[in-house]
Amino acid sequence: MEETRRGFFWFMMVAGLVIIAYFTLNMAFNFVFAVDLAGDGVNVVLKEAEYDDGGNLIAPPEVLTLHGVTGWVEGLAPWMAVNGFTLALGSLLLGLGYVMTGRMREKAAVSIFKMRLLGWYLGLVAALMFVLGVDRVFFIPHGVGEGLLSWMDWYVLEFLAHTVWAVVLLVLAAFFLRVEMVQDEGTSD
Repeated sequence: MEETRRGFFWFMMVAGLVIIAYFTLNMAFNFVFAVDLAGDGVNVVLKEAEYDDGGNLIAPPEVLTLHGVTGWVEGLAPWMAVNGFTLALGSLLLGLGYVMTGRMREKAAVSIFKMRLLGWYLGLVAALMFVLGVDRVFFIPHGVGEGLLSWMDWYVLEFLAHTVWAVVLLVLAAFFLRVEMVQDEGTSD
């Protein structure tokens, strides 16, 4: 029974590593894609086009083209807000698997060093998420939209998503920076 339990937690660790690798590779791809978008310019619609009942254009849309860092943020931030859960899920699976499997005393230092590295990585991604969220709200022109959801400012919701995932990742980072689980022959320290 103990061997089956240990195998399950090893599987959790491997699944967590795969999910973290998936997030990291996608983040790198989207980072480069956002840089490319920023070079060409990212269009932000400030006001939708207005049409009459016959479908004729009354007023053209107001569009702002963003370049540089703000264009990069406009290209990367929505992806980060939507996909932060994958990094959190992978880290949670890896952390639970790590704590439950334990380590031999002679391998503990290397294993704990890897967990510290993951903790710093999570902390840096959390800081990036928070900065992207703040940039979306305070540095990109936006306002209340029109139509069915006219009461909602989507940039504020995106800021909240960034903030929530940043807090979750910071909690996980604190866990990985403090983890001390070591087992040797059935004992734990």
